[in-house]
Amino acid sequence: MAGHVLVTAEHIITMSDGEPVVSANQPALAFLGEWITAVGELDQLRERFPDAEVVDFGKATIVPGFNDAHQHPTMTAANERGVDLSRASSRTELLAELRRRAATTPPGEWVLGTRYDHGKSTGGEPLTRFDLDQVSVEHPILVINIGAHWGVLNSPGLERAGFSAETPPPEGGEFGRDAAGQLTGVVHEQALFDVAYPSLARRRPVLPPQDQETALRNLRRVARRLNAAGITSVGDAMTGPDELSVLQESRRRGELTVRVNALVTFRHFDVFRESGLRSGFGDHWLRLGGVKAFADGAVAGGTCLVEDPFEGTADHGIQTLSTAELTDLVSQVHSSGNRLAVHANGDRAIKLVLDAMERAAREHPDVRVEHRIEHCSLVDGGIVARMRELGVIAVPFGSYVAFHGDKLVDYYGLNRLERMFAHRSLLDAGIPVAGSSDFPCGPFEPLLALASCVTRQSVFGRTAGQVLGGSQRISVLEALGLYTTGSARASGETAVKGRLLPGQLADFVVLSENPVRVAPQQLSSIEVLATWVGGEEVWRKGDRSE
Repeated sequence: MAGHVLVTAEHIITMSDGEPVVSANQPALAFLGEWITAVGELDQLRERFPDAEVVDFGKATIVPGFNDAHQHPTMTAANERGVDLSRASSRTELLAELRRRAATTPPGEWVLGTRYDHGKSTGGEPLTRFDLDQVSVEHPILVINIGAHWGVLNSPGLERAGFSAETPPPEGGEFGRDAAGQLTGVVHEQALFDVAYPSLARRRPVLPPQDQETALRNLRRVARRLNAAGITSVGDAMTGPDELSVLQESRRRGELTVRVNALVTFRHFDVFRESGLRSGFGDHWLRLGGVKAFADGAVAGGTCLVEDPFEGTADHGIQTLSTAELTDLVSQVHSSGNRLAVHANGDRAIKLVLDAMERAAREHPDVRVEHRIEHCSLVDGGIVARMRELGVIAVPFGSYVAFHGDKLVDYYGLNRLERMFAHRSLLDAGIPVAGSSDFPCGPFEPLLALASCVTRQSVFGRTAGQVLGGSQRISVLEALGLYTTGSARASGETAVKGRLLPGQLADFVVLSENPVRVAPQQLSSIEVLATWVGGEEVWRKGDRSE
């Protein structure tokens, strides 16, 4: 589009600090190329821009493009080669899915299963190597849990990975063992990363990488699904050289339809620093957002590091970096002026991260960087006060109450849920809070996340309809803020993203209903009619093309 364009609808929510909802009779946005130039009443904007094209969305509502601050699009693209097991509702169904894939896979090649939800398919009990051996011993098999922090290998998979009963677990990882000390096939944290994740492995993973053309094709497919949900920007929270290569080639070809803020995993920080790179390097389509590190395991996988043990156990979870390593890494990243994004779910893990950040701030008082705590799942009053004092940004899960309700109750109990994904407490303390799905570990649809944050109701399983942690409910506008202004703050892009105002990028979503006016339980039923990125329509309802 060469000249100005005016878009209009019945309602426009700009997320402006002063007046977030445009009150004009017929509100409209004007943009030129990628940038918004004016907001106001349609007739007035027509006078200012008489040659502008007008796009009228009728009774719809326009909101800023949804920005998912923490998910994994390149991991999801890599998962496309595997079998998505998230819909399996029983052990029998799950194993049948794997058998079908094994039947079409040449012997000796890997069979990969992804998004295995042990709570929904195997009664909360993990699969074992022996379950997977029943599928095939002609193929190495890896099944990755939906939380992406543990998985299960069959016997040939264990052998291919070099794991035996005598193998010591890698630092920051664990092997599942039976009463006799034999491997069950379950691999936690670093033990899984060394098998499957190039950006985190201490060696070349044994699971072969995709060729780049396949990876690019899968990334396009993933991006279109995100666009269909109204997502215009994402944080790719686990990138290394392989992932960055795919993202850069997609950008070079002009194929990105979501803007990407890439977090480089800490294993590659030395190269990052020695190359002279800094947070913010890149452009508005692909930029380096900072350094990603890990302090503990997963919420939905039951491996995060908690002060009080998981319900009915003596288990406090897994610390994935030693305290000394974490302290040193935080100091190095902070002193270099880069933004650090530390995965920390459990309250004990978050305290360790805050200890390290406080020490770094004392050692380098002239450095001013807003660091992030990813997930920040289980907090208390002391944690919130320390985060506020340090100026730390929180990036909690948006939809986990809705999606993982059963597991949350089983692992943490109802009382702890009153301080999990504590959007209310964090916002009330004045802490910047971003919206995050952690997809593929949770659903990526922002409207489901908005409903989850506003209602705190579980949607699936035996807890469906139950309010979990109701004291942390927030308003619809606050929930919208998580996925617009909050995520822009988390990526350091408030100057160009998060609001529909002059000088901001023309990234917006057209919704069938005004989210502020519908019943909270209906938020997830609102339809996305169109998604625009940089003043160009990238998705429209009814568009089936890839």
